[in-house]
Amino acid sequence: MAIEYEDSSSIPEKLALLALIAAIVIGNVCVFVTYIVRSDGKHWSNMFVLGMAFVDLFIGSFVLPMRFISAYDKPLTSRLCAALTIGESGSIACIIYSILFMISVRLYNLKKAFQPIRRRYIIILLLTIWFSLFFFYGIPFMINSSGYLLTVTSSTTNQTSYCKTYATSIHHPLWMSYAEIGLIFSFPLLCIFLGNIFLIRHLSQRRPRRLDSIDRREHLVAKKMTWHVLSLSLAFLCLCLPWISIRILIMFFNTKTIQRTLQITYYFLITKCVIFPILYAATNASFRGSFAMYRHKRITTNNRVWTVHGYFR
Repeated sequence: MAIEYEDSSSIPEKLALLALIAAIVIGNVCVFVTYIVRSDGKHWSNMFVLGMAFVDLFIGSFVLPMRFISAYDKPLTSRLCAALTIGESGSIACIIYSILFMISVRLYNLKKAFQPIRRRYIIILLLTIWFSLFFFYGIPFMINSSGYLLTVTSSTTNQTSYCKTYATSIHHPLWMSYAEIGLIFSFPLLCIFLGNIFLIRHLSQRRPRRLDSIDRREHLVAKKMTWHVLSLSLAFLCLCLPWISIRILIMFFNTKTIQRTLQITYYFLITKCVIFPILYAATNASFRGSFAMYRHKRITTNNRVWTVHGYFR
């Protein structure tokens, strides 16, 4: 059965997508480089930062390039198209749950401030939920890929494509659509909203009086870490809520207008892959310290070079 769709191959659209891919890859590679050169990167928040940067790097290095090839070069094979769909859906679900777990760990850390949080538990938690989400999307698509991938014909170029991607339409069976609404969208987003309320409540509390210098410093560090988690969560909610709303709507009303709106909100959501590395450096003290340390080393090295140069003149 053929379904009409509207495609676009304008030069500005191609260049914009290529620029987005380059910005995502460069920004998230910088996150990993910053963590590697940082001598003290053992804070629990860094595990979530690296986890989300890894998912964003996967989006920029695999998902979006495959989408670019499918849209502007040549149609993908059925297996590559299924892999693209699994990658798109699984990556976004991983980010949602990473934000949820980050808020949960921060609230736990506020309640039991003197109990250390082991990084290996966070890594195990992230890997477990990632594999679970990719299995949730991967098994149905790989087993029944022929039932989900429809032949579509463009009304503008009269070309036939076999890859109807995650951003423009839904090919889930009904049970999977309801499971996605409940497990991937509704439950974690509700928990994220509630977690944000508790984080805002913590930020609005006044600083206790009669604190010595060490306690004041610890109180300030706790406030900054809470603000770091809250800023990432709020930024993600602002970017993802329009897409999730249209995503749920298209499960029940699939029209060309809704498809186009879903595609626009999808790319709006993907800009988080560029914005988040900036937020890491702006709100995470460890990563901000890494950039400051790099700048200090560069200035020190330059001064030494100029000193040696002046000595031999």
